[in-house]
Amino acid sequence: MTPLQKVGIAAIAGLLGIWATSALGFWQLRRAAAKETLQQQIDAAARARPELPTAQALGDPASLVHRHLRLQGRWLPDRVVYLDNRPQAGQAGFYVLMALHVEQPVTADIIVNRGWTPRNMQDRASIEPYRTSEGPVDITGVALADEPRLMDLAKPVDRSLKGIWQNFNFDAYAESSGRAALPIVVRQDLDGVAPSSDGLSRQWPDRGSTLQAQIDRHHGYAFQWFALAATLAALLFYQIFRVIRYGRPSPQ
Repeated sequence: MTPLQKVGIAAIAGLLGIWATSALGFWQLRRAAAKETLQQQIDAAARARPELPTAQALGDPASLVHRHLRLQGRWLPDRVVYLDNRPQAGQAGFYVLMALHVEQPVTADIIVNRGWTPRNMQDRASIEPYRTSEGPVDITGVALADEPRLMDLAKPVDRSLKGIWQNFNFDAYAESSGRAALPIVVRQDLDGVAPSSDGLSRQWPDRGSTLQAQIDRHHGYAFQWFALAATLAALLFYQIFRVIRYGRPSPQ
């Protein structure tokens, strides 16, 4: 194989490498942009005035995600799930997920994350007491597509109602309760009292700071890919320069 043929093969490989690393860099930028958009939606929802969902919106639950909602209904305390391994301020505890039955504008069950309660360190299965109104309630909160998931344990997970689950699953909930809930989870707002009047903490993690860390990481990855593309381009141009000036590539 002649030196020029070697240069030709190296040039093709170099161009493919530049294309691939540049494409990966732009992919990371697109992921960062998508999360920046998500962060803007979350920030806007937190600032927006809570709104009563319409019948049309309840028929399309995905349209409610990241919106600040006002819900009126009755708690279904026999349909509660406790999400395990949700620490707060360094203390182990659970998220309390309970169905809220609404009848206006349509009849539906909506899963509400009512807040956090600490774990009983002497008896893991014992849930610290909290208050649940037996009458109608009027609450507000931001809708999520689901609660952020943790790694499922290898051992079987208790999927009974009033059980301790690792992650919430809408299909498992429907199977356990015999009733399907809308596929959203509403994180309830503070009710103007700190701590909240029902004994649950609703000091939610700052999703904005978490997303910003992810955005910064995507930008860092993009910089690395573009730097690698620039390095490959510099090496390719150096080889072409040597061929043009000296009639041969640099020694390998």
